[in-house]
Amino acid sequence: MRVMDTIYGFAGHSIVPALALIHSKIAYRYVLMFTEELEDNRQMFERYLEQKQWDEKEPEILLLSIGSVGDFSENYQRIKQIVDEEQEYGLFLQNGAKQLIMALLLQHPNAARVFLQEPLTLQMYDHLELRSETIVTLSPEEVIDARGVKFEDSLLEDTTFEFDDRGRVQFTKTVDTLTEFAVGTFVQLISKFGRNGAVYRLVYNHATGRILNTIPPNVECIKEEEE
Repeated sequence: MRVMDTIYGFAGHSIVPALALIHSKIAYRYVLMFTEELEDNRQMFERYLEQKQWDEKEPEILLLSIGSVGDFSENYQRIKQIVDEEQEYGLFLQNGAKQLIMALLLQHPNAARVFLQEPLTLQMYDHLELRSETIVTLSPEEVIDARGVKFEDSLLEDTTFEFDDRGRVQFTKTVDTLTEFAVGTFVQLISKFGRNGAVYRLVYNHATGRILNTIPPNVECIKEEEE
């Protein structure tokens, strides 16, 4: 398998792509750039890396801050300072707003490109030709830990979690009566894992119309059939 010196990429709202990348062993060094809007995520990821125990040699991982997602000119110049063209490097294009990816590609059009295919397969392309595929092994526990959520946290009360067939963490909370507390915990989970970064399911027996109207649209509601 071809191992690059460095892979550069952007962090997104979902933690899974970044985790898959740093566990892929496709490079010796990973540089992830966070916009101002994702500064809280950068700090959470930094805390996760500080306490993480690696089974093998720990890769070098840099978490760098750049400007606001809408400031193309500033970010273009910042990216130019970050990427070291004296080494063999690739671009991780799974995350990031379109204007950020455009700024990266405009400066480095010939660099190898890395994408995350579902469920957890990293593909490296060189001049649009597929060069390698790497299957990454992750656990939902690792994803949750990386977002700073403890397993005894009230956010996970009455909640199970597993990977779905697309490699996303699927949270399922099962309650008899749906309450404001149950809905509120899912709103907090969404703020940590992103609207599209996980799958959210509420399973219940009873719920008022008022409570149902407070559920975010990306949460699947499942009413259990009464026997």
